[in-house]
Amino acid sequence: MKELLIYQKGESTELRPLPAEQIHAGFEYPAADYEEERIDLNAYVSKDSHTTFYARVVGECMTGSGIYPDDLLVVDRSLTPIQGDIVVGILENEFILRAYFKKNSKEYLMPDSPYYKPIERNDSTQFEIWGVVPHVILDQRRRTSARINRFEQLLR
Repeated sequence: MKELLIYQKGESTELRPLPAEQIHAGFEYPAADYEEERIDLNAYVSKDSHTTFYARVVGECMTGSGIYPDDLLVVDRSLTPIQGDIVVGILENEFILRAYFKKNSKEYLMPDSPYYKPIERNDSTQFEIWGVVPHVILDQRRRTSARINRFEQLLR
């Protein structure tokens, strides 16, 4: 059931330039000023480096949420999960990736794939929420062939 490889976030002081204008995904936007802003990606994804880890996804239980094998998760152990959060749990001493869901005072770890079953917290399946996933870093180029297939379907 092993689905994650965990790495701890290190301190980073490297900053990358970022153009000050926004990227609009729905319409053309005339170019504005090109004032340079610097960002620290680690500061963007985390407030505390001691509670933040990176995890590589193994398995396909969250593909409905757009999370695929080899995507890189940012896992924050300081966050308390709320309904619908993607979480890293521990079940039977193994890390698992699921969504947190609570209904009628029962807690579940929910997959986002029809090939996996929900896990209810009860006497026989005690799970621990290890951390919350606020960000996912994915490689868009790995998804190129699936995107091309969708485009070809649209143009038929």
